[in-house]
Amino acid sequence: MENLTLPVVIEIYANNVNMSLISAHTEGSNGYRVEVCYDLPDQRDWMLAHSNMPSGTNLTAGDVTVSPMEEGTMYWKYDEQGMVAQRCEYLLFKISIPPQTDMVSLKVETLYTRAPGQSDRCLEVSRKMAERNSKIEIDCMNIEGFEDLVYLKFPVEILSGDPVYKRIFKDMSWDYYHGPWSFTFPVNPP
Repeated sequence: MENLTLPVVIEIYANNVNMSLISAHTEGSNGYRVEVCYDLPDQRDWMLAHSNMPSGTNLTAGDVTVSPMEEGTMYWKYDEQGMVAQRCEYLLFKISIPPQTDMVSLKVETLYTRAPGQSDRCLEVSRKMAERNSKIEIDCMNIEGFEDLVYLKFPVEILSGDPVYKRIFKDMSWDYYHGPWSFTFPVNPP
């Protein structure tokens, strides 16, 4: 790990799911962006965080550990049969990397998806955000290969911290797929 520089992809295999760290860098004055691709356990909308358990995925720099503030899909990879096989997405973290910190760590404990028969709640959250004139948004759409709406942009921090949004997701049932997948890499790879 000493001589590690990205764009070398770091891959971790756990519980029959391969996860790859494809990019990581400081974003703005107090943000950090990590991009990963991972196998989907099945043909559902598997994500790295959800509103009731944002701490299941975290970034550690020095003695500071934070949960993602936003998760968003960049693209999907399909297999030869045209089935969605992998999701590639970004995680945004609100963090100021402490001085003299050379390495950071990303830990993903669990993948999350809505249990079968659950509403996606996207429209309900979108309406509430519009009513409140929120500049933050949630984004969902139908994607080829998935039966239900898929979250494209999921503002984890506001959905897990604001009581209005927490109530919307409170009764939603989730399925879990456990890892963990852990990566340690340079703060700003060349």
